[in-house]
Amino acid sequence: MSAADAEQKRRDELAALEQESQRARQAAEENRAALNALDEQRREREGRLALALRAQQDFERRLEEKRAELARAEAEAALEALTKAVRDRELSAEAFASAAQSVINRLQDFDAAQEGVEEARQAILLRGPAEARAVAAELPDDLDAEPGVFAEALRTLTEIVSQRADRDLERDLVEAAARSPMGHDISRLPGHLQGLARERYAAIGREMRRGQENDK
Repeated sequence: MSAADAEQKRRDELAALEQESQRARQAAEENRAALNALDEQRREREGRLALALRAQQDFERRLEEKRAELARAEAEAALEALTKAVRDRELSAEAFASAAQSVINRLQDFDAAQEGVEEARQAILLRGPAEARAVAAELPDDLDAEPGVFAEALRTLTEIVSQRADRDLERDLVEAAARSPMGHDISRLPGHLQGLARERYAAIGREMRRGQENDK
């Protein structure tokens, strides 16, 4: 190879290297520009993320406030319903007491009337056998018996009061057994009351746990 050829070869290699260097420089610039664009996008995304997080926190705070408002409203409504129920119970109790007193008065009136019947009959008997027989023929055979409408009403009233007394007694027995240590007395109740006592025992346990949590 002549000196000229060797020189030309070196020039060609230099030109090729310059082209490769140019391409590498161009690729580096393109990648640098792409990275800069990615950095800009990242900063933009970070800004949007920060805004979204602040919005999320604001909505969560408002949501908690609304939940608290709803809970307060529900508690106030429940308290109002309870207050009304207690007031209605007091009114019903007063009405029942008045009705019970009226029944007592009517019973006393009936007893007085029954005594009046007996006194009137005795007055007739004291007038002599002949007059007594004459009057007795005109009197009903069941003069001593209580009127059917009264007897039926009294029987119904007695049954209702007796059933109520039995329910009150059963309720007291269930409550006492449920509050016994570890519910030990539940097994001593009649079979139809043991299930109620176990439910009450569990309810008492839940009430105690809620009270302990509220005290913390």
